[in-house]
Amino acid sequence: MKDSLSLKFPNKKDYIPVARLAVSFLASLKNLDLDAIEDFRLIITEACNLCYFINGQEKDISLEIDLEEDKIFFKIPFIKEEKVKEDDRYLMSESIISSLADGVAYQEDTLVIRKDINGN
Repeated sequence: MKDSLSLKFPNKKDYIPVARLAVSFLASLKNLDLDAIEDFRLIITEACNLCYFINGQEKDISLEIDLEEDKIFFKIPFIKEEKVKEDDRYLMSESIISSLADGVAYQEDTLVIRKDINGN
């Protein structure tokens, strides 16, 4: 069974903690330990930061979450791979995400992150 959620907020730094809180809650539904929850929070923070810095205030930050039995997918639109690759700040965020996630891909202009859940 898959649950899908969407979160959209203005592209302002003040709202990024809302995404962190939402992701923390979803991770807690899966009975994950605190280290795993912190990984999810850091992944989302870096993904939102990418969206924030790449788009300025041109577009809202949108976060689509697919919560499955054994994995969670995060999709963040308006992040173009070529934009990420051209700036070291963006590459650092991408590196942090990649080190914590189990899969990172770009589908058109959307960053797709997969985090496996090791059943607790």
